[in-house]
Amino acid sequence: MSEPILEMTDVSKRYRAAGGFGRGRKGFLAVDGVSLHVERGEALGLVGESGSGKSTLARMANGLVVPTSGTVRTDGQDIARLSRRGLRRLRRNVAMVFQDPLASLNPRQTVRQTLENVFRAHGETTSTAELAALLESVGPGADYLGRYPHEASGGQLQRVAVARALALKPALIIADEPTSALDVSVRAQILNLLADLQRDQGISFLHVSHDLAVIRLYSDRVAVMQRGRIVETGPSDEIFRSPQHPCTRALVEATPEAELPA
Repeated sequence: MSEPILEMTDVSKRYRAAGGFGRGRKGFLAVDGVSLHVERGEALGLVGESGSGKSTLARMANGLVVPTSGTVRTDGQDIARLSRRGLRRLRRNVAMVFQDPLASLNPRQTVRQTLENVFRAHGETTSTAELAALLESVGPGADYLGRYPHEASGGQLQRVAVARALALKPALIIADEPTSALDVSVRAQILNLLADLQRDQGISFLHVSHDLAVIRLYSDRVAVMQRGRIVETGPSDEIFRSPQHPCTRALVEATPEAELPA
């Protein structure tokens, strides 16, 4: 069996309290001894209530947050032991799509500049034709190259964010609540796009969401997080059919039966 594209072992993250009421305290434990993995070509859904630690865990998976303890490995490499050059190579292989596309894109840069910066950061150049093809592959089209973020809708901006994530052909995309700021119909379009990428290009996904309905439809396996810990994992259908942990049962009971529109 091949090595997982992502493997997190006994990972914890404690934020120190700074001054004020937090002085003298141990701080806040956002993630507490979590172990999980994502297989190659798999979509793992990470679900939990707001404040459960899932976004912190997602950022540790990408090296944006440094764990207090534990190990994070991508392609078998311990992120904590990587040099600056090694971290740059990691960014090629592990990309991220954030919740708010408008906040994650530079308002002073056109879509062309945003995409060009991805290649420039890795010492590469690209052509207009290649950038146009990249945008065409996710929907907006070449006409968007000259636009600024405020000149596009939320759905089109998130497609641009997906294009940015795809630019260097990553093996893993971490999608942290990528559709929660979008309308329901647009949300379905973006999620269907991500599902197509998994199927057609074999990209692995770590889907992070508070919405179990989304996780059910677009993930092969589910990990349920509560108060910084993973309380249940299993195949998506199995988790929905027979949830074992009280937190999972509560999430399932609160999830509408209707599927997202196609």
